[in-house]
Amino acid sequence: MVSQGPLKGVRVVDLTAMVMGPYCTQIMADMGADVIKIEPPQGDDTRYVSVGPAPGMSAVFVNVNRGKRSVVLDLRSEEGRTALRALVADADVFIHSMRAKAIAKLGFDYDQVAALNPSIVYTNCYGYGRRGPDRDRPAYDDTIQAECGLPIVQQKLTGEANYVGTIMADKVAGLTALYATMMALFHRERTGEGQEVEVSMFETMASFMLVEHANGAMFTPPLGPAIYPRAVAPNRRPYRTKDGQISALIYNDKQWSAFVEAVRPAWANDAFATLKPRCPSM
Repeated sequence: MVSQGPLKGVRVVDLTAMVMGPYCTQIMADMGADVIKIEPPQGDDTRYVSVGPAPGMSAVFVNVNRGKRSVVLDLRSEEGRTALRALVADADVFIHSMRAKAIAKLGFDYDQVAALNPSIVYTNCYGYGRRGPDRDRPAYDDTIQAECGLPIVQQKLTGEANYVGTIMADKVAGLTALYATMMALFHRERTGEGQEVEVSMFETMASFMLVEHANGAMFTPPLGPAIYPRAVAPNRRPYRTKDGQISALIYNDKQWSAFVEAVRPAWANDAFATLKPRCPSM
């Protein structure tokens, strides 16, 4: 099959595993990039985390690695490292999800890879930023959800601390790695310069959560707690009807007016006619 899409002609050497990095490179492959997935002899652990038609071909693994070419290399051997150097020489992107010390020990940190291919875009997918105190710790979706505050937000909404029902940290961080890598490729297109990109799950998810939940705590002095009230209001939920659930959001003044006209609730009055008085404060 001839590759098509906006990334046709872009070659990606992919040393990522699990979901964050593979989700990033899956989208690159969907967009036409030639993604070469490098796996150790034992394979990516995601091969075994869910059902599949054959051993080592779980649904999650197949989904996030679709459209890629696959190569098995033992990077603990000189033969494996030599083969990877040959792939790096012709690559546009090198992306990995190892900890900084581990990739450097193998001989493929940014300086070592850039020495082979100065124009390469080199993307690090980390659990924690390498300049922080947790840089050597492993990271997983559940632990990152916990550390960035998702369970306490769920508790305010539902009354019980829980993770959300999707691997949000992996996927948000993967999308962040994708757009960061695309920005670096755009820079290279204009200047010819390669560069190093770093994306970490914890810092990415902390920033993601604080978009709205920094709220009053953003200011000096604080104007309120670090929570966005509307997102955690107990009544913010689907409602049961005779034939299933209904989800509705009455947000702007035009929508409010239409709702009142259609439903004619007994408590409706002009005090709530504009957005400001309808917004709760804490």
